Amino acid sequence: MQSASDLISTWFSEDTIMEDYKDTQIIEQFVQNVEDFSSQYGSEISVSYTAFNLRGPPSNFPDYGDYPQAFVMRTYGPWWDEAPSYQEDYTPQNSGRIQSHDFVEVSFERAVYPLEVAVFETFNPGALVRIWALGPTSWVLLWEGEPENVGDTPRIFSPPIREVNFPTRILRLEFNHKLLPYYTELDAVLLKGKESTNLFKRKSNSGYSSPFFKRSQPMIEKGVLLKQVIASNLHEKVMEPSNLMPKDVNVDTGPPLGDFHRLPDETILLVFKYLDMQSLCRCAQVNKHFRRLASDAILYRCIDLRPYWHCVRSQVLVTLSMKCKFLQKLDLSWCGSHCMIQPNFVVNFLRQSGANLTHLRMNCCKFVDNSVLKAIVDTSSNLQELCLRSVVSCSEWSYLSSLTKLKRLDLYRTHITTSAAVAVVWSNPGLQHLNVGSCKMISAMDEVAIALGSNCLDLMSVDFWKSYSLTAVGIRALGNCKKLQELDLGWCLQAGGSGEWLAALAGGELRKLFLGALRGVCDRDLRLLLPRATKLAQLDLLGVRAVSPDVCADILAECRELRLLDVSFCDQIQEFQVHEWRKQYPNVSIKRSFQSANLNTAPNSLFLVPSLE
Repeated sequence: MQSASDLISTWFSEDTIMEDYKDTQIIEQFVQNVEDFSSQYGSEISVSYTAFNLRGPPSNFPDYGDYPQAFVMRTYGPWWDEAPSYQEDYTPQNSGRIQSHDFVEVSFERAVYPLEVAVFETFNPGALVRIWALGPTSWVLLWEGEPENVGDTPRIFSPPIREVNFPTRILRLEFNHKLLPYYTELDAVLLKGKESTNLFKRKSNSGYSSPFFKRSQPMIEKGVLLKQVIASNLHEKVMEPSNLMPKDVNVDTGPPLGDFHRLPDETILLVFKYLDMQSLCRCAQVNKHFRRLASDAILYRCIDLRPYWHCVRSQVLVTLSMKCKFLQKLDLSWCGSHCMIQPNFVVNFLRQSGANLTHLRMNCCKFVDNSVLKAIVDTSSNLQELCLRSVVSCSEWSYLSSLTKLKRLDLYRTHITTSAAVAVVWSNPGLQHLNVGSCKMISAMDEVAIALGSNCLDLMSVDFWKSYSLTAVGIRALGNCKKLQELDLGWCLQAGGSGEWLAALAGGELRKLFLGALRGVCDRDLRLLLPRATKLAQLDLLGVRAVSPDVCADILAECRELRLLDVSFCDQIQEFQVHEWRKQYPNVSIKRSFQSANLNTAPNSLFLVPSLE
């Protein structure tokens, strides 16, 4: 087998450089820094499975398997969409044909005109669906494609990318996990490009288009976001305020409406309700009649701008605020990167349009600071859903305790403190879904769990992922929550000394239970829960070493609704047993991770170095 360096040099050898570039120096560089990401399997105090493993050259490639030196995101396949905590899109028509579930943003040392982007995938490849480049004023799509199920093989994925006329040092990769059989793992990202502008001058002066440029045209699918306009300048302007709300002087009185003039406004509004945001903006440019209808506030009760994160700027909020007097649901997730949205514009928007908000998502939004947090609380007292995943610029989390009607609160990877988390739980007795996974500033998670067990009896799902301060005391308190359907205790290591607390869970409604790395859980603990967990559909036993094949066989036989069982790194379970179960229970997706035989490039497996987690 070729070494990683040999394979890399083969992939990017001089033979691959086109005739046009013979007299120029091609720069190849790996990631210097990770600027942002939506989720990671690793924790904030770890180096294993984190986004920052993308820095530098590959660590494991071309070995294939599960290695902690890779970047791993938290979800795969359809399982999270089938869980009780699943969140529906507010306006699914905006999402287009290819949806994105996660992203990672990386930067390189030198800005170049991109010629190739190569992604080193070492486990379950195929999730990459988009590559973006940050230009002087906006993001530009370099490539887009469908997710794939590639199979069990490592690969360097280097799709044909779009030619751009600016240098960049920042890329954003988007992923769709729906076809993944298990977690995908990325080892490195390489950007190949040219610093000089001579390349583009020569092409424009001669009129010659090389084979590279022919194959590098953007892969644009008809109907996506109306979707990706072919001319790049129009693509960048489509969400500008002038296009969201065209001025009267620029709106034509025609063309004739044909049969549309016979329809009442209510009927046209009903049709407009099914349009994505960009289509609605285009309709507003047809004529004055359509402009008036396309600006009707009834069409703006639910707004989802996440699919347009790359082009939404502060002024868009100013324009939308004129139409949003009935706004109930707003999703700004992923928007505002690189100061494209300023906090004061969000504050003003909430003051003008947030009074009726019941659902608000601002996941991975860097503009969310203390002023925005306070504006949310002051203007939107009727909030039932608040999602602030990976928001790390706030310190005054105690503001949230003023909200009293929350049913869903997602604070994954935030810096909320123990006292603030406990206060917001006590203020919201109707809370049904809570995510406090990877909240490293919560130093006493037991207090949060006890508050849930005492005050939130309608609780349906709670995510404690990598909460290292949660113990059996807190988990037992959840026994009071008789409606609990989903519980994620993955990597809650303080609770892993024993699994006797499983007997305290109500169990009757439980559908999803993740126990990853809780090595104290044994057959006896699972058998106590099993008779009361007849609705169990997803069970993660990754790394639960004491679990035997016998209890797994009982689980498969007795849990008739089971659809997912993860027995990765369960020492007592052998590969042949997994193969037998897969034949016997074809409706159950049984997961078993592995590392390739060559461990020279990855000496630290998942459970050989538990201190890293």
